[in-house]
Amino acid sequence: MTTETKTRLVTASIVAPFVVACFISYKSLIGLVAAVVLLASYELLNMAVQGQNERGFVKYAVAICVGFVVAYGVMEARNGLLLLSLAFILTNVIAVLTQKNVENVWPVVVATGLALVYVAGCLSFFFPMYLEFGAANALLNLTAVWLYDTGAYFVGMRWGKTKISKKFSPNKSLEGVIGGFLSSLAFSFVYKLVFDFIFKAEVMPFGSLVILSAIIAILDTFGDLFESALKRYFKVKDSGTVLPGHGGMLDRIDGLLFVTPVTYFLLSIGVL
Repeated sequence: MTTETKTRLVTASIVAPFVVACFISYKSLIGLVAAVVLLASYELLNMAVQGQNERGFVKYAVAICVGFVVAYGVMEARNGLLLLSLAFILTNVIAVLTQKNVENVWPVVVATGLALVYVAGCLSFFFPMYLEFGAANALLNLTAVWLYDTGAYFVGMRWGKTKISKKFSPNKSLEGVIGGFLSSLAFSFVYKLVFDFIFKAEVMPFGSLVILSAIIAILDTFGDLFESALKRYFKVKDSGTVLPGHGGMLDRIDGLLFVTPVTYFLLSIGVL
């Protein structure tokens, strides 16, 4: 086992129990999502304005991203589009007013819009999922993604030969995707048995777990490729260093940002 792998496991063993505990109550979930959005949106905006004198603006933009998440959570996942639109208007008013160089306006506006929709908007779908479909299904959405990432990492590291995207993520392999899918599926089945019979919580049917695991395998992979493409564009290896062995917070949740809105949508229309 490499030093990096050991570091990843130690970090996960410390962070994971705290994150899971935050699903005990809706208020603690709001705090968790707000904290993650704070770190991830800062990392994204910091990458976008690197080399420019825009650090002050980044703080304002991050504060608005977190403010949107807290307001949306406190309002029990109502008026999300309105709140997101107001946050978008506010961030871009500040973006334009604080720019000294007109050439910086476009990249700053794009970065703030991406931080709001991609990070704050997508992650905030945990709120309606929790409120409408229960804490057990919301936590399953998170932990099944974790197990997919873990399975994909170890299987890909050991047997990965068929590369998916040499341009953006050369270590990502088809074998890893398959290993991640099977890991997520096996975990989901065990999760349902435990929560159904021990905690008496309603978890989506077994057939839906197969669909969920397939959705995770596809969208988590593309979420990782999307963030890898951003890092390639900004010429950075990791989005940050807040999680030893994992890189930044955005590196840790890139797949989750794609999976969570789709999981909520499929739950809403009865597919899951």
